[in-house]
Amino acid sequence: MPFLLLLAWQACTVSRPEGNSAKFTPTDAEVEQYNARVAPEERIVCRLEKPVGTYISKRVCRLQADVDATSTLHRQQLRRVLN
Repeated sequence: MPFLLLLAWQACTVSRPEGNSAKFTPTDAEVEQYNARVAPEERIVCRLEKPVGTYISKRVCRLQADVDATSTLHRQQLRRVLN
């Protein structure tokens, strides 16, 4: 019985992810510094996005080229569905 209690207690514990998650999202100053050195299509754009199912915004940084490609794809899909 004590083993089952210990096992149940261990199942409820949550371990922290490896590394510091702040390292993966650049600060505004880092983004500005990076964008000053690269071509316009390689610039980083950061914005707050709300994932589906939550009201908690998350800062997401992507390349401008990726943002443009995603927007173009979504527009094409909408045109195909609406026509």
